[in-house]
Amino acid sequence: MGQDKGAALAELAILVPFLILMVAAVAEFGRFFQNYTTVAKGTRAAARYLSKVKHEVDTENKARNLVVCGKLTCAGGDELVPGLSAANVCIQTTGTPRIETYTVSLPRTSGGCGAPLNYRPWFNIGALLNTGFTFTPTINPSTTMYNMLD
Repeated sequence: MGQDKGAALAELAILVPFLILMVAAVAEFGRFFQNYTTVAKGTRAAARYLSKVKHEVDTENKARNLVVCGKLTCAGGDELVPGLSAANVCIQTTGTPRIETYTVSLPRTSGGCGAPLNYRPWFNIGALLNTGFTFTPTINPSTTMYNMLD
């Protein structure tokens, strides 16, 4: 009977690191997809906003605020995703004034319009695996809409 208790404890000691790794990995992937979905919804809201209002100087700033904070005015600390700022948001207008499209995106790489947003993990999965692996993919959704004004 005493040997069975020792075997169960040894099995638990072997399985606990794997269970911790699995929980950490599932939590990180879940948080990544939650952050990506939040930013994607923000780009859709901003593109929809730009397609419905007259294009003015302040319009693009309000659209950037929609991506970052989910509202037209944004104060420090209101960011929906950690590390997201107006500097990450790229707004491009293409086409003629009558048939115009607005593309709101976060770029994959630096240079050009906007700065890339890398995911910030809670757990260092590489340290748990004793490797140099880091889970910091780029969050880069994009939405394009046509101008709805006549």
